[in-house]
Amino acid sequence: MSHAKTALKVLMYAAVVASLVYFGLAFKKNVDGLPPIDWNLNTVLVGVLSCAIVVVTHFFGTHVWRLLMADQNHRVPVRLAMSVFFLSQLGKYLPGNVGQFLGRGVLAKSTGIPVGVAVGTAVFEGIWALVISLTLALLSTWVLYDLTTLHNVNPSFGGQASWLLALALVLPWLSVKLLNILLPKLSRKIGGGELLRLPRLRTSLLVSLLILTNFMLLGFALKLQAEVFFASPPVDWLSISLLFSSAWVAGYVVPGAPGGLGVREAMMVVLLTPLTGAPIATGLAVSMRLTSLLGDGLTIVIGAISRRMQMRQTEAAVS
Repeated sequence: MSHAKTALKVLMYAAVVASLVYFGLAFKKNVDGLPPIDWNLNTVLVGVLSCAIVVVTHFFGTHVWRLLMADQNHRVPVRLAMSVFFLSQLGKYLPGNVGQFLGRGVLAKSTGIPVGVAVGTAVFEGIWALVISLTLALLSTWVLYDLTTLHNVNPSFGGQASWLLALALVLPWLSVKLLNILLPKLSRKIGGGELLRLPRLRTSLLVSLLILTNFMLLGFALKLQAEVFFASPPVDWLSISLLFSSAWVAGYVVPGAPGGLGVREAMMVVLLTPLTGAPIATGLAVSMRLTSLLGDGLTIVIGAISRRMQMRQTEAAVS
């Protein structure tokens, strides 16, 4: 078993290295084809809005976590949950892609939130995000097929895919239910010895809707960057959101990539090239990484300020 784990770890790190090399070569090849960014009021506004969108996705992520905790009869004030969730984003840049969840547990304990509740709901949150992103990734193959065969996005794609997006809202709930039935040993391993407890269906739908909204917001930021930063022709919002979700899930499931670094960028070049062309796809990989770094940095700063204010209020109340 230890040999298998070692081999898997070596493969994962090899995948990260290969992705970084691929992206480096793609950048070198395509950077000359990128139109220079015309820094004006519009480009600055898009840059600021893109970073703000990242912060908003974390705000919605905070509510995902609060909903899952409330489902376990543990209600946490928004401000307290936000300070913990925002600060824990620092952990996503540690190898393993679990640092933010472990960090959340440590931070939660210091604020009085039970560690078991904090980490257990974080696991559910990870499952939900993974299932939603995999569903969107599956839909993105439809986009790629149209781009390959029609050399364009089918105008009726949005209407045809809408019912699948609705189905995506209940798939995480169904996935946990099937996991408990078909793979109880794995469910108990994830759940710390007990079968994973299904959240209420209403909670599940709200959680799924928030996660789906986050992917669409990030897709909107990409659309704006493509059209404003790199002077691309109009880009279909749904298509670029679905393709980005595929790149995101690739970076998420490779544990050797902190924050999906390298893997996400390589996949963005591969997946977005049929939609935007290779130069713009490469530019978007870079601009979106910078957006994520700046947005996460702003999120962590907000979390630190909120945490500091809470500590001062606590100290004042005690004295």
